[in-house]
Amino acid sequence: MVIVSTKKRYGGFAKAVGMRVLTTPHGLGYAATVIVVDEDVDPFDLPQVMWALSTKMNPAGDLVRIPHLSVLELAPQAGTPGITDKLIIDATTPVAPDNRGNYSTQVRDLPETAEWLARLRQLAAAR
Repeated sequence: MVIVSTKKRYGGFAKAVGMRVLTTPHGLGYAATVIVVDEDVDPFDLPQVMWALSTKMNPAGDLVRIPHLSVLELAPQAGTPGITDKLIIDATTPVAPDNRGNYSTQVRDLPETAEWLARLRQLAAAR
């Protein structure tokens, strides 16, 4: 899996970036899934990536499945050795003329969020 953070330039840009990743030599051989997130999302911070997936991705239009692409012959997900379907997930905020979703309403944390996060971190540290 590859996670890419990019600045959107035009509608459909994230999907174009995903296609480019899948067609590089490394993408052809190793990547079966590409997740594209906005530039303000750290691709190395999985909670941020999961937030982008849960708030900006709509399966109706943000999943691109590409059948029968190359992959390493040892890839366990390949039905036929060396061939698999690949997936691009667009978890970015739409840019015109892409007109999907309602992103004008700002979401704010609940007042007790900081307390819950501190408690969860404390529990995780005790493991």
